[in-house]
Amino acid sequence: MKRIATLMGSIMSLMLVFNAAGQANTKFNMVNDPYYGFPNYTSLFPGLKSSILGAVKDDDNISNIDSRGSGPTGLRTEFFLNNWFGIGVDAIYSGSSVSYDRLDSVVDGISYTNSYERKMSRVRIQARFNFHFPVKNKRLDMYGGIGIGSNAKYRSTFVNGVKTEDKSGFWNGFPTIPISMRTCWGFRYYFSKFVGMNFEIGIGGPLISTGVSSRFGFKLPKIPGMDELNPEGGDNLRKKAEEAKRKQEELEKKSGKSLPQEDPERQKLEEEKLKLEKEKLKLEQEKLELEKQKLEEEKKKLEEEKKKEPEEEKP
Repeated sequence: MKRIATLMGSIMSLMLVFNAAGQANTKFNMVNDPYYGFPNYTSLFPGLKSSILGAVKDDDNISNIDSRGSGPTGLRTEFFLNNWFGIGVDAIYSGSSVSYDRLDSVVDGISYTNSYERKMSRVRIQARFNFHFPVKNKRLDMYGGIGIGSNAKYRSTFVNGVKTEDKSGFWNGFPTIPISMRTCWGFRYYFSKFVGMNFEIGIGGPLISTGVSSRFGFKLPKIPGMDELNPEGGDNLRKKAEEAKRKQEELEKKSGKSLPQEDPERQKLEEEKLKLEKEKLKLEQEKLELEKQKLEEEKKKLEEEKKKEPEEEKP
């Protein structure tokens, strides 16, 4: 315990020094990690006595053995208190079963064989504490974690298809420790603002697990290059399109004409429209010139009439 405390103190000191400024998550983010892990020690390893398959395979009276298992399957939820530390819950489920035929007795030369099926499931619910390492890649979230919580096993026995109370002592080889612990290292890699994948290795649960990550929060980090949902995001497709449109409009204003369009028919119509507008403007200018000349002639005529009036008034 002293070594563990020293190790955790060192990790916390390291996190405080670096402050994880480039983390893929920020304060008050929440991340959900559904995952599937392997292996399932209780069913897939006949060499282990902790495996129900290993508990029956050495019995000479047993035949037609078949074992199945699932998991470990789980869901991790983490809430970030700041950029480098998060707390959460890890729920882990695994199940296994073995079926076989067993020769239980021989009476008067007659063999009596029964069909058995034994099932066992395990549920662990742990409180998780993750310490996130400082990395510059805003898509990558790398962490080390510890967990502690409950441990429960559920067992059942079926004989010839009927659930039976097992008094044979078979389950005595599978003791239950009520407390479970886990230490692990893992990472998440985000493909977009909300969705990514997770990978984790550890002891005290699945040795290896992987799955999908989804995150939520009041302020999610911006993902360079793939953040279409963030209008303030850096290098995204929508911003590029808006920038290109803005540049095109500026060039049209400066040049006084439209840039070549992809549709030649549309370009031709635009050119004809511009030509007609120029001709219309020219005609208006000519009309103004004629009106101006007419006004000048009328003005000149009036001046001449004024000059004649005094001469006519003389005796």
